[in-house]
Formats: sequence, C-alpha cells, structure tokens
Amino acid sequence: MTQFHKFGLVMGANFEAIASMAAAYYSAQWLNAHYPKGFDWASVTYVLGLLLIARSWYVVLRVLMRDQRTSEAASEKGATENDSRNA
Repeated sequence: MTQFHKFGLVMGANFEAIASMAAAYYSAQWLNAHYPKGFDWASVTYVLGLLLIARSWYVVLRVLMRDQRTSEAASEKGATENDSRNA
C-alpha cells in the first residue's frame, strides 16, 4: 500500500466524520420538526453519528495495521532470502 493510499484512507475517514455529524444535525432538525417528542432528537442522532465515526476509524486503523504487518513480514522474508543467498 502506497503512502498516498494510506493518506487517502485517513482523509476519507475525516470527511466521513464531517458528513456523519452534518447528517446527524440535519436529521435531528427534521425529526424535531416532524416527530416532536419530550426529548431532543439530537441526543439520539449525535450518538449514532459518533458510532459511525468510531466504526469508520476502527476499519481504517485495522487496515493500516494489517498493511504494516504485511510489509514487515515481506521485509523479513526479503532479509532471510538475502542471508541465504550470501551464505
């Protein structure tokens, strides 16, 4: 995975976070107007937005850690092959 691809994943997660919070805000406004309750719908939609953001960052971090493990294993394999060739 190239450095630009990793950068794209992180930036994409940030834009997804902004979009999730904007969607939560506008959803809360719409729900408050059309389905009034004794509570503010923002408390529900913001929690859902935060859960979406946490899930997004979990996936991004998992992909980045998997890529790091893969690249470390490939570099160790390359070092082992070089050692066997030099012997």
